[in-house]
Amino acid sequence: MKFRHLIAALLIVSPLAHAASFDCKKASTFVEKAICANPLLGKLDDALTGNYNAMLATDLGDGGASLKKEQRAWIAQRNKCTNDKCLVDLYRKRVDDVCDAPVVSGVHAECVQSIDISSVAAAPATQASA
Repeated sequence: MKFRHLIAALLIVSPLAHAASFDCKKASTFVEKAICANPLLGKLDDALTGNYNAMLATDLGDGGASLKKEQRAWIAQRNKCTNDKCLVDLYRKRVDDVCDAPVVSGVHAECVQSIDISSVAAAPATQASA
């Protein structure tokens, strides 16, 4: 019985609730609403969150403080975007840049590359009748 309830709950979950860095139900700014509404931006946000957290979990030495400072500056820049293209461009660059932080010792975190995050396929074009 509990399994059925779990499946039902998963089917009811809003498709807008996919971004990992915040709760889409509480989205209030243009940027947050765009991330929640655009599946590509949601994927990029998820990838950035994963990459950032994975890098912070590695031994960055003093680089951890630098990575956090860069992330705060990037968020301020991101929040100035007024359209989806601006957001996609900034996210694609940051997804990759986060993983460029040098690891002092141990294994470098596995990161998702922005090139591996594909756009959602566009709907097929309808043929115009002549």
